[in-house]
Amino acid sequence: MARHGSQLKKRIKNFIHNDDELVKDAVSETLIVLFVQREKIVGHKDPFVWMMVIAKNISLKMLRQEKKDRKIALDELRTIPHSQDIEADLHYQEMLEAVLSKAEQLTPMEKKVLIDSKVHGLDNRELEIRHDLRPQRVRNLLSTALAKIRRLLKGN
Repeated sequence: MARHGSQLKKRIKNFIHNDDELVKDAVSETLIVLFVQREKIVGHKDPFVWMMVIAKNISLKMLRQEKKDRKIALDELRTIPHSQDIEADLHYQEMLEAVLSKAEQLTPMEKKVLIDSKVHGLDNRELEIRHDLRPQRVRNLLSTALAKIRRLLKGN
């Protein structure tokens, strides 16, 4: 390090720009490889060139890994909900809990139809089939259930 340290850092900085921590890591990694392969160095005609090639290869490897890590991090960010989405989800969960707690006061059939419609997303035709009801009965149950829920929530 005393003899070639500045040249080693300069060589690595040729590949790694604007990231002093990554440069330090590349220098350390290069020194480790040099230490592990020290017996091979002795047999080389020009050990300095060999050291610079190792520094270049390690620098490029670290840059590729850094790029890969950044890409993975960005891909993971796409799956993390945005803060506005989190607030909307939280608000939705709170409202859903309020509606479901009030749904306990509905008749059993009103409750089933309301939950299947609004929570599970079934349309009227699917509700007819699932609960073996006529179309008008499904509409009446939903209308009555929603009116009761509105009234119960207003009283809250």
